[in-house]
Amino acid sequence: MKTDYLLWMASHTKSQWNNDSTDHNDIEDALASGAVGVTSNPPLTYSVLTEYPELYKEEIDRLDPSLSRDDRIVALIEIVVKRIASRLADMHHATGGLQGYVRAQVKPLDGDNAEKMLEVGKKFASFAKNVKVKIPGTKAGIWVLEELAALGIPTNPTVCVSISQILATAEADERGRKRAVQAGIEPAESTAAFVMGRLQDYLAALNEKQNAGVSVEDLEHAMIAMTKKLYRIMEERGYHQILMPAAFRCARQVTELSGARVEMTIHPKIQKMINDLDAEKGIERVEKLNDPVDEEAVARVLEALPEFRKAWDEDGLSIDEFDDFGATVMTLEGFDQAWQKLYTL
Repeated sequence: MKTDYLLWMASHTKSQWNNDSTDHNDIEDALASGAVGVTSNPPLTYSVLTEYPELYKEEIDRLDPSLSRDDRIVALIEIVVKRIASRLADMHHATGGLQGYVRAQVKPLDGDNAEKMLEVGKKFASFAKNVKVKIPGTKAGIWVLEELAALGIPTNPTVCVSISQILATAEADERGRKRAVQAGIEPAESTAAFVMGRLQDYLAALNEKQNAGVSVEDLEHAMIAMTKKLYRIMEERGYHQILMPAAFRCARQVTELSGARVEMTIHPKIQKMINDLDAEKGIERVEKLNDPVDEEAVARVLEALPEFRKAWDEDGLSIDEFDDFGATVMTLEGFDQAWQKLYTL
């Protein structure tokens, strides 16, 4: 499924994108459509291992049966990530390490265990030079992100559902980069995933529970506005870290960000939505980043769902509140279900 719009975006704007799937067929289609990397996580890893068991059977059969539960899961992730890293190695080399990364995510429910995340993060980094370690935007995760950056390890903060979390990861990356330089280590690339769809899902659940009456369209527009606001803040502050809009819920959330200096990660189902929309109505090949946002939609969501304010404001959450924010909890629990399923393979 070649996506002409995404190829145009990647070729004619500052906006780059990654394939949000570990399926080898999806990866090849995405690369032909201008993708510069691949995202993996526990659900995506479980999906590819179960859909194509014949590709991985020999490697899985060679795993040490005495491995602990979590060590076996890390070994399964290694099998998938190394295969993708090898496929992207030429791109990584040709771009001087700017592109051609595959992301690997630590155990979701270790989000409060700094030492364990750091240990696994180092393990993931040993798989290949073009692996970015995904660490959640929790209190402990912020510390780990700085430590990895100080070691010159590429990072991808994830499970960030608020502006506060993203800014905290960017500051941690800056501190880590400074320490790396002082130690004579070349600073590594970092992309921070604002998982807008996970926040949208959380707000949608609150909306239903509270019968708040917010429309899906308003939630979609609020996520676009929040991403543009976050992007402007990061650009103004001059962070090295690149924003990674993620977990899209509609095609418009992609096209409205075109022109931004970001690395989106886009699931094949959203890629199909973009293709279908382009075929049906034609998507204008123009940058949309500076188009006005729907401020009335944002105001309606803020009024109906006060919890959104915590995600929207720059100082909406303190670092001590990251772990208990509802959207963070909901996202980590969802990822952990897939992590546990991996052990059954």
